[in-house]
Amino acid sequence: MEDIWRRTKDDLQDIISSNCFKMWIDPIELVISREGKISLACPNRFFLNWVRENYFPEIKRNWERHGGTAEEIHLRLAAAPRRSPQDKEDSSQLPLPLPPQENGHMCRLNRRFTFDQFVVGSGNSFAFSASLALANGDSGLGSSLYLLADTGLGKSHLSHAIGNHILTHNSGTRVCYLTAEEFTNEMVGAIKQRRMEGFKERYRNNCDVLLLEEIQFLSGKEKTQAELAYTLDALSRVNKRVIFTGTQFPRDIPKLKSKLQSRLTAGMVTHIEPPDFQTRLKILEKKADNEGILLPSDVAEILATHITRDVRQLESCVIGIVAKSSLLEKPIDLRLAHEVLETVCDSREAINIEQVQQVVCQYFKVSVEALKSNSRKKGVVYPRNLGMYFCRKYTDETLECIGRAFNRSHATVIHAVDNISRQIQQKSGVRSQVEFLGQQLENPSSSTSRYAT
Repeated sequence: MEDIWRRTKDDLQDIISSNCFKMWIDPIELVISREGKISLACPNRFFLNWVRENYFPEIKRNWERHGGTAEEIHLRLAAAPRRSPQDKEDSSQLPLPLPPQENGHMCRLNRRFTFDQFVVGSGNSFAFSASLALANGDSGLGSSLYLLADTGLGKSHLSHAIGNHILTHNSGTRVCYLTAEEFTNEMVGAIKQRRMEGFKERYRNNCDVLLLEEIQFLSGKEKTQAELAYTLDALSRVNKRVIFTGTQFPRDIPKLKSKLQSRLTAGMVTHIEPPDFQTRLKILEKKADNEGILLPSDVAEILATHITRDVRQLESCVIGIVAKSSLLEKPIDLRLAHEVLETVCDSREAINIEQVQQVVCQYFKVSVEALKSNSRKKGVVYPRNLGMYFCRKYTDETLECIGRAFNRSHATVIHAVDNISRQIQQKSGVRSQVEFLGQQLENPSSSTSRYAT
């Protein structure tokens, strides 16, 4: 059987890209029980589901080609490693057994944030795959990753998951996790205490993996930026892995030196999109399962419909429903769901693309047809870009859908959003204009009277 599996893998390697093969096929182990039962063991639940949906039919076809039968193999989870008696406490409440650094600096990771617990959907699948590949040491993808996302979309989860995964598979790895603010504060403290050599040693020589969150905090902090740039150079020279997270693309962060911008984007940059409806349902299902409850489908659907952009709010709703149901002895139903929704989300009606186009057209005195046309006049291009910016900010539509509404590609939408975001940072007039129009979108009853012709 080992020979059949080896030849099957050889065939798969010829038809699957090398990165995908390393990520999804190589880790699978052939297991033969005492009774002769054959199974392919996967390291975690997500891995198993992904292989089943994407590769298992091909695995079975090639297995049969080399003399096996498709019915005799199945996928299962790999056996969890045996734990000693002292480890039999609730592991979710225990910190990871992380090795202290030589200088006493400890890695602080949230053990709950693992790849298993991350819900993958269309808006974050590439970020997930890139994070997992980097955690597995796939050199073909480079040694640095920048996770770009708005607040509450899972970039911190993936950052922690990378660290947890690395330490699970190689506990001797020196992982340093901290925010950009903490990095700055440590550096300032080191300067005051005249311990900069120790600070440099910690991050340049005693760090194998650097996880640095909230890069936008470095705006305007020139000394910290310079020190970080030197640190990244030192880590890059020896191919150490570096993971950044931020809510803005480096070039859009005000007062961020070009020297550091280039280092932050030297590797892979991946954007996490807000979850679509099906992904939001999966997130609710996962959270409910973690809380040990069965969430009725109508309750899950109402929550997924009203909360569209923030994963944390979805999870907060589940916790709120569980708490209210338990403390007030109420059933988990639609009435309870509405009560919880009132405390976590805005009761105003959702804004749609047509409303955005109407507000922008009224303000700039252009037609919707002009926004959709090929005109490159400044009087049309700027309102068009603003319209796409507001659609991205206020609606739950995909880049493709927004692009179609303006007869543009999704790449043009990205460019327009980046362009307006940059102007907001650099030009007070644009910033005031965006704030004004944003208020009109949020309070449509006052829109017409304030700038009607």
